[in-house]
Amino acid sequence: MFFGAPANPMPPNIATAISQAVAQVSGILEAHLPQCFVEGDKEARQVLVVVIRNRGDHPRIAEELMGKLRGALPAGQFIAILPLGSDSVPSGVREADCKIYPVERKPWWKVW
Repeated sequence: MFFGAPANPMPPNIATAISQAVAQVSGILEAHLPQCFVEGDKEARQVLVVVIRNRGDHPRIAEELMGKLRGALPAGQFIAILPLGSDSVPSGVREADCKIYPVERKPWWKVW
């Protein structure tokens, strides 16, 4: 799998809705929306990478997150979820600079 910045990112309102859904699920440390290419596939697609605190919580987090995403995504839209432990996040995920959770606020002196 190869990760990078999306060539055609999803609309900001959908990314925001996904971020809000992620924020409602306990146990998620961070979330990203990078583009992912799997060798053998015809095209890359944007995926939701969630970094979880405890691997044992994966089933609960996945179920809860999928329920929250149903209300966040437009009808018929799907996004693949890739849950990872904090020690196994490929460098390309963070390097893609597509972090949506936690939302990092710039200090007031860097806003301009």
